[in-house]
Amino acid sequence: MGGYGEYRGNGRDPKVRKLKMPIFEGEDGHGWIYKVERYFAVNGLTDDEKLTAAGLCLEGKALAWYQWRDRREPIRSWREFKDCLLERFRADGGGDFYEQFFALTQEGTVADYRDKFEYLASRLDHISESTLEGNFMKGLKLEIRTAVRVLEPRNLGKAMELAQLVEDQKKAERRGSR
Repeated sequence: MGGYGEYRGNGRDPKVRKLKMPIFEGEDGHGWIYKVERYFAVNGLTDDEKLTAAGLCLEGKALAWYQWRDRREPIRSWREFKDCLLERFRADGGGDFYEQFFALTQEGTVADYRDKFEYLASRLDHISESTLEGNFMKGLKLEIRTAVRVLEPRNLGKAMELAQLVEDQKKAERRGSR
């Protein structure tokens, strides 16, 4: 994602007009939509204004796609724009976000695993807290998962915190035995 673009919309509140829309260049469509929808909410844009503003905040391959698409088959609503953008710029990570999420396993550090877990989980709708926690635990390296289970975390946040502490302790033990 690049910089930020400016769209003044209907100008109702001059103090929030200083916020700038994020520019989309074709990477992380979900993240861009998340940010731009917050911009729309703060600024009270109508659906027509959303579509106009979104078109102004595209660069590079995203702008080329939108120009090409708009000439062939114009997009008529913000909802349609989001769907088309996500379809066109879907990250190729080995299946959809659900497949990637449920196949996720810790390969490196707990911190790296947690980053990938949170990234994928943030793209999923209607996943229960127990499913999130179970999938997080399932994906941990066996020695970390075993130690975290013994500590009986009460929720996902605590499981993540304990996994990091267990990994830190194991690293310290390895250094101390040298």
